[in-house]
Amino acid sequence: MIKHGPFDGLLGFSQGAIISAALPGMQLHGVALTKVPKIKFLIIMSGAKLGGSKLISGGRFEGSKFGLPKIAANAFSSTVKCPSLHIIGEADFLKETGIELLESFEEPVVIDHPKGHTIARLDEKGLKTMLSFIEKIKEIQLQQE
Repeated sequence: MIKHGPFDGLLGFSQGAIISAALPGMQLHGVALTKVPKIKFLIIMSGAKLGGSKLISGGRFEGSKFGLPKIAANAFSSTVKCPSLHIIGEADFLKETGIELLESFEEPVVIDHPKGHTIARLDEKGLKTMLSFIEKIKEIQLQQE
């Protein structure tokens, strides 16, 4: 449980990435992290949308035997404007849902890697993309101070 802050950004892998990706929208709608400043950036590794990505019937989502948690119902109702870096593995079982998650973010930055559901070892191109993203976040924070 998150009790203290503020937090500039969130980094999540797998289930942590799924929660992290939903939190800016939940924060925007006043159902999570209401007593801390707005989340400024996300780094998502092997992520997906909380509850699934395709509504089928009865408020349930394809690929999930449970419906979307009520607290997160509006997490992706509008484009997430929080800067985000998404690391997606070519052989990851969450690859397709990770790609679908990109559609929910404004200008997502993507690093692809050849492995599966794991913390990626970045090649030179991936490292350059990561450092560029971090520099962008630093510039945004400096402008806001």
